[in-house]
Amino acid sequence: MKWIAVAGLVGGAALLAVCLWLLRPAHIKAMAERELSRHLNLDVTIDTIAVTLLPRPQVSGTALTFRLPDRPDLPPFIQIDRFEMNVGLLSMVRKHVSTVRADGLHIAVPPARGRQALKQGGDLSGAQSGVMKDVIIDRFITHDAELKFVPGNPKDDALVFAIPQLEVDSIGFDLEMPFTATVINPTPRGTVNATGRIGPWQRDDATALPLSADFTFEDADLSTINGIAGRVDAKGSFSGILTSISVSGSATVRDFSLDLGGHPAQLTSSFDTLVDGTDGTTILKRVDAVLGHTTMRVTGAIENRPGPGRHDVELDVAIKNGRIEDLLSLVLDTPKPVMLGDVTLATKMKLPPGAARVRNRISVTGTFGLEDARFTNAQVQSKLQDLSRRSQGKDEDDAIGRVLSDLHGRVNLSKGVAHLSQLTFQVPGARIALDGGYDLGNGALDFTGTLRMDATVSQAVGGFKSIFIKPFDGLFRKNGAGAVLPIKIGGTRDAPKFGLDVGKVIKRK
Repeated sequence: MKWIAVAGLVGGAALLAVCLWLLRPAHIKAMAERELSRHLNLDVTIDTIAVTLLPRPQVSGTALTFRLPDRPDLPPFIQIDRFEMNVGLLSMVRKHVSTVRADGLHIAVPPARGRQALKQGGDLSGAQSGVMKDVIIDRFITHDAELKFVPGNPKDDALVFAIPQLEVDSIGFDLEMPFTATVINPTPRGTVNATGRIGPWQRDDATALPLSADFTFEDADLSTINGIAGRVDAKGSFSGILTSISVSGSATVRDFSLDLGGHPAQLTSSFDTLVDGTDGTTILKRVDAVLGHTTMRVTGAIENRPGPGRHDVELDVAIKNGRIEDLLSLVLDTPKPVMLGDVTLATKMKLPPGAARVRNRISVTGTFGLEDARFTNAQVQSKLQDLSRRSQGKDEDDAIGRVLSDLHGRVNLSKGVAHLSQLTFQVPGARIALDGGYDLGNGALDFTGTLRMDATVSQAVGGFKSIFIKPFDGLFRKNGAGAVLPIKIGGTRDAPKFGLDVGKVIKRK
């Protein structure tokens, strides 16, 4: 028993000596730099390594840096200002650590031209043959990290995501690793909470690191995008690689509004998008949005650019069975809708970047149609009813029901003025064709066109005056209509003015 005890003490002392030898700072630093460089295909350096034995063995270090091979001109791909880990006597032998805590984690994804260096890093056969499929770190924890996408043009601003909290489990060189993260999305600004998996590490291109997760996006502020306001809550999932991520989910926007003079409304949507992680550009493959009682399909792109109002938006918007009052609510801040009716719409919308108001930057081109429509303004409705009554040759006391229907046309919105062309609508007894413009800012109307009536001019005038006008009925008859008259609409949205275009009447005569 004595000799057994002596042998045990000698063996323990030898094991302790080996462990202490392996825990030498110089040995740990050289081994870590060598093994990480070989497996990751990056140039890895560590500034300092320190080892403390009491109250428990611990290894700490500063300035752990991972660089792209042969690209000293680029910032480090990964840099950790300070790290520490508790180690046991066998940790260095087994190459396994329970927990690593890091402060000052900075990830700088290089531009496309820089990433080519990863793919041209030389012969990787040694790294491939040395793949380690075992877990080497049980848990990696960091706070206040930063993910930055370096722009190709040094004059452009980098896209930066703050990461208040990140935890990665079961870390190995050739493993999928579970992670949880809290990320601050810069635009629109809000908090993303994600739980998923990342990896395995891609030795020929570290930026092609696969990742997938479920996420929530909480209380994002749309006002960080110039000209838009509202608060966004979203949830869904994403997958892809660090530089190209497919995102699907649903979102609710509270108090959504555009800088067009309307009032806030709630917007809900489901979406499939593709996000370019290098600059934040988002491709909208499908967005099905609901505003009030109106469903719309949106596709297109939101390109992220440098400078003020940095988003360049190009969208296709299609509405099949919507309500015109829902759309007008985004444009007109009136106590009640100006018009009611069923709407169809097919437009292209462009919103270039800039500091000016949305009203002066947005452009919209396309076609629209209204069915079963009517104005809510009593004055406008009364004038349309009077127009319908006269167009049918009826008396003032004759009852007239709903008068407006089948309104169709083309729209070209530019610099705050909606230019409408091929605009046609019908009221009982008449068909109107107009071209002109509507100013979104002051509500000014400026339209000219033709009024085609079933009744003759004398029948429309009625009463005693019709006797003097009847001889001129033939001048205005055309293609089977009782009369075709040139008309104009002026005034404002709240006080429109309808009348004959006298200049054209005289010229015609």
